[in-house]
Amino acid sequence: MTVHVFVGPTLAVHEVVRLAEGAVTHPPVRHGDLLRLPLEHGDVAVIIDGFYHQSASVRHKEILHVLANGVTVVGCSSMGALRAAELHPYGMIGSGRVFAMYRDGVIDGDDEVAVAHDEAPSYRPFSIPLVNLRHAIAQAETAGVLSPRQAGEIVAAAREVPYSDRSWRAVKADGVDELRAFLTRHPEHGDLKASDARAALSRLGTFRPPDPDAHDWIQANGWRSAYLHEWLATFRGTSVEGIHVGDAAAMRYRQIYEQDFPRRWRDHVLTRIAGSPAQALAAAAEAGVRLTAAHRRTWLTAEEAELLPDDEALLLVLIRTHGQTGDIHALVAAEGVNTTDEHRTAVAESQAINAEVAGWEPGRSIELLKYETLRAHLARTWKAHSAEHLKAAGRDRGFASVRLAVRAVRPFYLRHHFLAVSP
Repeated sequence: MTVHVFVGPTLAVHEVVRLAEGAVTHPPVRHGDLLRLPLEHGDVAVIIDGFYHQSASVRHKEILHVLANGVTVVGCSSMGALRAAELHPYGMIGSGRVFAMYRDGVIDGDDEVAVAHDEAPSYRPFSIPLVNLRHAIAQAETAGVLSPRQAGEIVAAAREVPYSDRSWRAVKADGVDELRAFLTRHPEHGDLKASDARAALSRLGTFRPPDPDAHDWIQANGWRSAYLHEWLATFRGTSVEGIHVGDAAAMRYRQIYEQDFPRRWRDHVLTRIAGSPAQALAAAAEAGVRLTAAHRRTWLTAEEAELLPDDEALLLVLIRTHGQTGDIHALVAAEGVNTTDEHRTAVAESQAINAEVAGWEPGRSIELLKYETLRAHLARTWKAHSAEHLKAAGRDRGFASVRLAVRAVRPFYLRHHFLAVSP
């Protein structure tokens, strides 16, 4: 069993390691982090902090996916408490008073736990989270330091300040000075988020993974959306010389450069339609799909339209129209990647070259590569001698349009360009 903890700035890493010996610490969780980790049945993921302003936040279905795979997911203090309050009916474990406040509807805003902070590794906070103020105010009121009126006014004044600017100086209300003096005497009441995090890490041995028999949703398929398949394909992968290569990127490279990829795409599409070519034709006939002159004009080259028999032409139309709704992520989900080290190395080299070129001068980026340059590269790679043949070649590889193919080849072009000019 491995314990993974996403933290910063609620607790310092050294404190996490002291409280949960052997834990692997990570920066605040963001979209894709749970899927990127090699989490296995029996592992524990503790979400304390998470990004949401400067990058996409962890998605609910990312958490559901790891829960369904037998991983214990614990949330507390900050982003963890927020997600646990939303997902505790599905088996995510919430811990602490911040979680309880979200679960019970006492608070509901993201800004209750949000903090402006410095970069890694210090994550030094620049603002005060509202939940910490609420807790300190409640303790001071219980101790008779604040009246109910003063307590309410301080909370109201703090809520009016944007989370990134919340500080003792920014909160203007009667009783703030008395509250600060109270916290000087009782610092244990000043940081509820940290207190919740320490408590959760101290009792990791009491948490249990979700029971599949108690959660019917785990066996259902409806929650596994196309977005989840896309995220899995994007974030899962391997490291090549310290560079993360996602499964989708490796498959995308094959989609563009592998000579035999059209056959693989053809088999994938026919399998999704019915199975074999004969079964696909039978399914089309049963659905009332007939090959028309318009189909031949739209989906076939002039030579194909003239020479191919009706059955083969219809199969080609079915395959090429599938690219309008299908995508490489569905292929990864259905068949896996089965990508060689050569392909993954090519993707990693492409990323390294792109980063190096971007550092040559400010503003330089692969986004500046011209559309026509990339289009010409595809035409050479696919041996397409006309616009009509280029469009057909892209469709045979699962691209709905040449424009989408150009977008897909952009991250890989510089590597091939430099290899061509400098073997």
